[in-house]
Amino acid sequence: MFQLIKNFDKELTHAIEIAKGSAISAPKAPIHNIVVSGMGGSGIGGSFIHNLVASELRVPYIVNKGYFLPKYVNEHSLVIICSYSGNTEESVNAISEAQEANAQIVVITSGGQLLSMSQELQIEHVIIPDGRPPRASMGYSMVQILSVLIKKALVSDTALNEMSNAIEFIQSEQETIILESMHLAAQIGKKFPIIYCEENIESVAVRWKQQFNENAKMLCLHNIYPELNHNELVGWREKNEDIALLILKTGEEYKRNQYRMQLNLPIFKAITPTLHEIIAKGNNKTEKLLYLIHFGDWLSYHLAEIRGYDAMEIDVLIQLKNDLATM
Repeated sequence: MFQLIKNFDKELTHAIEIAKGSAISAPKAPIHNIVVSGMGGSGIGGSFIHNLVASELRVPYIVNKGYFLPKYVNEHSLVIICSYSGNTEESVNAISEAQEANAQIVVITSGGQLLSMSQELQIEHVIIPDGRPPRASMGYSMVQILSVLIKKALVSDTALNEMSNAIEFIQSEQETIILESMHLAAQIGKKFPIIYCEENIESVAVRWKQQFNENAKMLCLHNIYPELNHNELVGWREKNEDIALLILKTGEEYKRNQYRMQLNLPIFKAITPTLHEIIAKGNNKTEKLLYLIHFGDWLSYHLAEIRGYDAMEIDVLIQLKNDLATM
């Protein structure tokens, strides 16, 4: 896992090369909505891209996290099926539903059933490299999703260009990120992490949570501003030094959310001494979100080391998939 995280810049470079060479056609009919269907490490790229280009989109965009697609999906829907293995049963079911609805489908996968179906049924698809854990392939999936949106004329190529330029930025910041995340991991240790951020970067908090779960083998919660100020804040009542609160920021938060964050700090500090604000570096939103993603990946790796776990091991998930296959 160490090398996979360290090579994030190379992953992005290769992903962009794949995207530029992918044969994705113009829409067959006007697109009225976008559904990205994917689970876990394969689906988080869809959420990330939504946060990245939401201000530019003029049609609804959702990320589907189950077996079934919304009933409104039809010939005017773009359905992007993203499954790294190509055998994720929820994604296989979703593509069948998309076909029945006559949706415009694009598959992103490294192989498996979805690749076979795409080739047999002449469904547009993009092949990404195999042999990696899905959670270590986010760069591949998110770049392809963004590229599909560009080639379907749903967004401009601004974010992709920024992503390309961000590669050098990630390279230049990597050693600092490794050291700072190692220091933060030591302070979190075996505490229970809670991650807060503004709603328009929620995908980053979800990515951190997923990486803590899979790499560091630890439970984690996340919530967003301003929603958490309408419920979860009341739960900050009893002193608990086993909580580690991590607040992710870009420095571009809406002013009312900035006020909320400031007003909340004394409440949090009265409950736990372990509170850290992680402020993104970067010259634009793309760089800042990629910075936070990379920081979180390294943090989860260091937490695995501190907790004595192999960051690659996910035996319980493998056993679950095997058990499901027998049913």
